[in-house]
Amino acid sequence: MDDKVRTMVNNIEWLGHASFKLCGSKTIYIDPWKLPAGVGGDGDIVLVTHEHYDHCSPKDIKQALSSNGKVLMSESCKPNYPGADIYTLPYMKHKVDGLSIYATAAYNLNKQFHTKEMGHVGYIVTLDGVTIYHTGDCDAFPHMADLKCDILLVPVSGTYVMDPGDAVDACNMVKPQVAIPMHWGDADVVGTKGDAERFQKVAPCEVVILDRKI
Repeated sequence: MDDKVRTMVNNIEWLGHASFKLCGSKTIYIDPWKLPAGVGGDGDIVLVTHEHYDHCSPKDIKQALSSNGKVLMSESCKPNYPGADIYTLPYMKHKVDGLSIYATAAYNLNKQFHTKEMGHVGYIVTLDGVTIYHTGDCDAFPHMADLKCDILLVPVSGTYVMDPGDAVDACNMVKPQVAIPMHWGDADVVGTKGDAERFQKVAPCEVVILDRKI
């Protein structure tokens, strides 16, 4: 990976499961959940992919936000969090606090946990010249071939989302410089470090397995 992307990878904190903090000219939280004490209060932008409890947690959104922070979330979250600044559907482009954010689709192909009709999303964020794609909870769907990024945050646990083989398919379509596996490492949800390591062994790009920020 090039130096700019490597710097950004070093500024990404994995907060467990599918939750991340992106640190740069802006601080961005994605799907904050089970935030440790002392983390949060500095989020310029909070992004939420869908309404499931392990992604849309009002308590953790509040903890993540700064006093002037903005919340962008899928339309499906509105019943659980009615106070967002922006609600989005798939395929919508947004400008939030000066940053370009694209809400991608996020859905399963042969499972009923995240159907296309539910309107769940992923996000492609351009931060400090680097594009980061958090896929949300999904499988490797064909439209990914039209998406490109430098850093791919991709699920690997199987059951509800991609397994390691599916994550390889996603990498082959999106062609990131580096992938960071997610949707693992929480006792309450399926997914283990072994899933992340299996993905790392077969991925067509560099894979960085982050330690959880605690």
